[in-house]
Amino acid sequence: MKKLDKINHYFREALLETVPCAVFMVDQNHQVIYWNNSAEEITGYNESEIVGQTCEKLRLNICANQDPETRKTFCPLLSGGNYGEVECEMRKKDGSVVPVMRKSRPVFDDQNQIIGAIEALIDVSLIKQARTEIRLLKHEIARRGKFGQMVGRSEKMQRLYELIQVVSKNDANILIEGETGTGKELVAKTIHSESNRSDKIFLAVNCGALTQSLLEAELFGHRKGAFTGAVENREGCFETAFGGTLFLDEIGEMPLSSQVKLLRVLQEKEVTRVGESLPRPIDVRVIAASNKKLSDLVNTGQFRDDLYYRLHVVELNVPPLRERKEDLQDLISHFISQFNEEYNKSIEGCSPQAMDRFINHNWPGNIRELEHVIEHAFAVTTSSQKVITFDSLPATLTGPNKPFSKVKSAKTRDFDERSKLEEVLAKAEGNKSQAARMLGITRAGLYKKLRRFGL
Repeated sequence: MKKLDKINHYFREALLETVPCAVFMVDQNHQVIYWNNSAEEITGYNESEIVGQTCEKLRLNICANQDPETRKTFCPLLSGGNYGEVECEMRKKDGSVVPVMRKSRPVFDDQNQIIGAIEALIDVSLIKQARTEIRLLKHEIARRGKFGQMVGRSEKMQRLYELIQVVSKNDANILIEGETGTGKELVAKTIHSESNRSDKIFLAVNCGALTQSLLEAELFGHRKGAFTGAVENREGCFETAFGGTLFLDEIGEMPLSSQVKLLRVLQEKEVTRVGESLPRPIDVRVIAASNKKLSDLVNTGQFRDDLYYRLHVVELNVPPLRERKEDLQDLISHFISQFNEEYNKSIEGCSPQAMDRFINHNWPGNIRELEHVIEHAFAVTTSSQKVITFDSLPATLTGPNKPFSKVKSAKTRDFDERSKLEEVLAKAEGNKSQAARMLGITRAGLYKKLRRFGL
């Protein structure tokens, strides 16, 4: 530190001229007393034009704000505080406006009195341009049939992608409605990943999977001894997800008494743990989902209307698969790629007969059902197969509408498959690795077959 203190003013000036951003200093009267070469390049003002002038000549929009409190907040001389980077706009000498990143801090003397400030400006035009290009690229990718982990190029999915891009930029509560298996949680995760909370936690809670007491303890936390089994103090999901997103799945299953407490949390933006009286502040974005129309539950008295309107700031509807069958090919390709890696296979597509069955199926289980059907096909096909055939589809697809004369019945196929499996196991003398190799499938595929037939 002693060596650093002895550095003369020539070195100090060279240092300020070397940094790749505009650096200038002002005294306590806001007059510019130092101006480096980079400042001249960014603003267009040379040293003789700016030194001795007040910093108002730079016309930063945060400094020209009409609100005196705003000006005070961002001025190091008025606030006396150090501020991180803040993005703003500056009007150059030629009148053009350039986006800049500004960082500033006050300078104090030995008596802790402010004697001036030092500020740095970085031209972020290229960064801002890159952001725009990334946003447009994301939009273009979405129009091609994929947005994040969501797949589909149908008109309904394109509208959903566009809404997600809009609502992800604010913190409004969102209600996602759609049938079971349509991917409501995936929509919520996409909103989170596109939001300014993406670097924080995404936490999902299934409101229909817990009893009332456990659900409230899960959401709000509890004090040690608050109820049987509460052996320690525990924060709830609202506290755990601080700064992030809390996804309340199957919100329509929440008991009415719990709905009252949730409403209070959303209104007051604070939560009280079970067994405590002291509220704690929260900062979460709430996204709720339901496979039932909440408006219908409100009409029948199963859901509180005040909570409904609190959650229903923005509503998104996820279409069922039967209404977006033009997305089938993209979805099938997506799952084939996923399971090729998982099962170490090289399936390339579907046979015409299998694809025809996919198209004609009503898909009551939606995307989740399609995923399970594709995985079933991977589990029962050999490693040498390159396409998913009709015979590799589960009975739920091949049973009701297939012509009996063209293919074997589901029972017959199952009997044949079980017999073959027992025969191979006997030849392998119970060695499952060897049996899997003989069948041309992975050990995971073999175990799925064994579980399926109870072997």
